[in-house]
Amino acid sequence: MPSERVLIVGAGVAGSVSAFWLAKHGFQVVVIERSKAEQKAGQGIEIEEPALKVVKAMGILDKLNEKKTGEMGFNLSDEKYRSWAFFGAGGVSPTGALELMRGDLTEVLYEAANQFSNVTYHFETTIQSLSQTQDKVFVNLENRTNKTTKTEEFDLVIGADGVQSRTRKLLMGSPEELNCFKRVGAFVSYFSIPSEKQDWPYSQMCHFPGRRIVWLRPRKENSDITSVAFIHLNDNIPALRQANAAGDRLKQKEAFAELYSGLGWETPRVVCEMMKADNFYSDELVQVTLPKWSQQRVVLLGDAAWAPSPFTGQGNQLAIIGAWVLAQELSRDRTPAAFEAYEKRLRPYVKTSQDIPLGGYGPALLNPQTAWGIGVLRTFMFFFSWAIRFISWTKVPALMPERVQHDDFDLEIEAVNAKKAQ
Repeated sequence: MPSERVLIVGAGVAGSVSAFWLAKHGFQVVVIERSKAEQKAGQGIEIEEPALKVVKAMGILDKLNEKKTGEMGFNLSDEKYRSWAFFGAGGVSPTGALELMRGDLTEVLYEAANQFSNVTYHFETTIQSLSQTQDKVFVNLENRTNKTTKTEEFDLVIGADGVQSRTRKLLMGSPEELNCFKRVGAFVSYFSIPSEKQDWPYSQMCHFPGRRIVWLRPRKENSDITSVAFIHLNDNIPALRQANAAGDRLKQKEAFAELYSGLGWETPRVVCEMMKADNFYSDELVQVTLPKWSQQRVVLLGDAAWAPSPFTGQGNQLAIIGAWVLAQELSRDRTPAAFEAYEKRLRPYVKTSQDIPLGGYGPALLNPQTAWGIGVLRTFMFFFSWAIRFISWTKVPALMPERVQHDDFDLEIEAVNAKKAQ
């Protein structure tokens, strides 16, 4: 009997993790991705428990450790290059113990999944339409390079194509129709610039009035590029919203250049290099909430189903955990009934993980509107960072605060290991 054929739309974190485990369970997997294989944009991320257990089970932890940025800590600077607070890697620091660039993570995950003979990747390919019968899904695919189209037949389809998921739109309707976007009041952009000596070895952040942040993150000690994030808390920038909706990269860059014009520190250099960056990405931050994650033989995964927003720090964790759970449930029941079990098991955890810190006020408190507010924040962070170092020097680790980790989810890995042993 031939294996079930599964289409995964999106070769990001959720897509490649699910491809890996579905291949392990004997499915025939096809992964399509709209971008080029070599495109590696993205922000810095960390993998924590319980997602770390999934990565270890995949046997790729050593490769991920090789890809670590080597970032040695986090420095809070002002526009005159004065350091107000410093945190080493790990603990409460924005620099994690396993700090990676998202592009490096997706590359390792892709290589891990692509090693299986029953996994096939097609880059620069998009989904144009889908229709379902009782036992099949018919999908029209387009190659973006030569504009050719073809219709293929699958047993199941997984939409892991992000916040602006085309799979979700084809399956359920537009975000406006679904009312599934909850704006969190922020616009962001991520891109890379040529590195300079002062970019290494710490992640560096500088605040500016009007709730504007510039964040520089080194890639490697000898890397020729530095990753940058612009974070602007504002729920009403019509020019940027229109540019994002149209996908007009030049207008997005121009809008951010105007927002950050006239600011000090490294900002002039960053804005100048941003206009030349070819891996520029911009979007308005939203959370995705849906009453149901599947319809018949099509299911949503990752940000397409539940985007928590970067302010929660849980996006990639949930993508890895969700991919594991979905593949696990499909291994138990290779029919759409597995989608119900996947959602029932995961939804409560997702709901908790979507909580933005400090009752939703965390981003605003950490990105003040006024120069006075920024001064208060810097002063607080100065004393807080020294308190952390003092506790560390006195060797009382029990008093050291740890970053909040959502590690109370049962992956049921023990059950998988017991089954292997049998």
